Amino acid sequence: MKNKMYKKIGVLLACIPLLFACEDAVELATPNVASPVLVVVDGSAFPSDSDVAVTAKFMELDKTGILDNAVGIDSIPVRDLEITVWINQTEEVSTLVTDGDGEAALSVSWAALGLEVPGSGDQVRLEFAGTHDNIAFRKYHTVRVE
Repeated sequence: MKNKMYKKIGVLLACIPLLFACEDAVELATPNVASPVLVVVDGSAFPSDSDVAVTAKFMELDKTGILDNAVGIDSIPVRDLEITVWINQTEEVSTLVTDGDGEAALSVSWAALGLEVPGSGDQVRLEFAGTHDNIAFRKYHTVRVE
């Protein structure tokens, strides 16, 4: 009986440091903020002898009717939005502006994306970056050589 009691006391004493080890969370160095726009990118595989042609559509989501099943969430195109396309996080490839439908088209060569001699299966990660309603966003999209 004494052994069981000592084991229970030992377990309790072992747990006490865990109760006092919790600290208040420190704010993140970069806050996690939801993107102000929905980005849908079309085009991912292209022949080595052609340009890379990617279209991105930028939409703002109107959630005012989310509780009404007859209305739901509405997608509103974001027009005149300036988008910068990057590779390798530091190399700017192009600057685009969305049209009235919220679309921006990118057409560049493989060489402009850093592949002088593109081979089957080679990949490049594109980054579409911009700011909407004073909130910066970034959308990643990978293109590959067929």
